Amino acid sequence: MSAETVQEKRVYIGGFKQPVTENDIRCRFTPFGQVSCVDLPAAADASGCRGFGYVSIRITPSQWQRCTSVYGGTKWKGGMLRIEEAKESYLVRLERERKEMAEAAEQPNQEPAQKKRKPSSSPDIYEGKMAEDMDLVTAKNIDRYSGWSKGRYNRPVLKYKIIKPNGKSFT
Repeated sequence: MSAETVQEKRVYIGGFKQPVTENDIRCRFTPFGQVSCVDLPAAADASGCRGFGYVSIRITPSQWQRCTSVYGGTKWKGGMLRIEEAKESYLVRLERERKEMAEAAEQPNQEPAQKKRKPSSSPDIYEGKMAEDMDLVTAKNIDRYSGWSKGRYNRPVLKYKIIKPNGKSFT
């Protein structure tokens, strides 16, 4: 028998019809692992929980499989339970990202990674051009700029020449 590793999982539980307490959830999931945290978002009208919740549980993969097969789709307190692995908690993720940013700030020698640009397939095709004077092109000054025309509703429109993979071009 191999020793399985215990993992901390955040589990989404949905489908509650009646009000459910943290103690109800804790008692329901304790047989499968050690429950460390139960989050039940409250309804806006203070009538109890909103019909779903999250449980943080220390569980092995085989126990998780058994838990989903036992509780997934079963009726409990008038509703069909829906159980699946949830995303990381927002607060935990925010704390982790702040730590990473602080560590990155401590190491000033490293330059931030830049995205690599794909080279164009043909050297005569350019990705774009910048206007020399960087003025706004309007319907009044459109005559000064080449490649621009008045479109629908008298609005300035830049003409593009697009080349298809077969070599034909269209505007």
